[in-house]
Amino acid sequence: MFKNTLLAAACVAALSIAAPVSSAFAAETGSTLSASQQAALDAQVLAVEALVVTYQNDPDGLQAAIEALVTDASDPEVAAQAVLIVFDNSQNTEILAILASNPGLKAAAGKGLGAAIVALGITNPDVATRISALVSASGDQAMIAAVQTGADTKTASINQQRQQNRNNASDNGTTGDSTPENDLSPTTI
Repeated sequence: MFKNTLLAAACVAALSIAAPVSSAFAAETGSTLSASQQAALDAQVLAVEALVVTYQNDPDGLQAAIEALVTDASDPEVAAQAVLIVFDNSQNTEILAILASNPGLKAAAGKGLGAAIVALGITNPDVATRISALVSASGDQAMIAAVQTGADTKTASINQQRQQNRNNASDNGTTGDSTPENDLSPTTI
């Protein structure tokens, strides 16, 4: 109960600074956001901050949560921007304190974002390309490296699953569909 109250209080406190942070990010990147786009970005920033609070002692959980947040978002590009804002430009003192006490969280978030880019690359390559460009444009070398690691790991996992499926199909004497599937090639961030 106390943890939920604390999380709610953190989210309310974060709301008061989310708009200036995401507005500053928009100004830095030269993008102009409509009021609805700004509101969507602010909501995603709050969602990412809530994940940081929830998974502050669980980098693997944060990695999976970031991947799910970005891939399941109605606008994955906005969700990815929010991840970059929180881990590169947060003005929230609580988030800054959590990140300072557990520097592995930034790498976990980057890996989750990298995995999301690969997953989106299968279904929506244009969005995946734009998110990769956002990561590169951030100039944050630690985030870029973590995103690349996450992308490489997800690519290897998908390729391994595809190989297992091919092996299972041939073991069962079935070939499945006749569409040839190529393994994914690594994504370069």
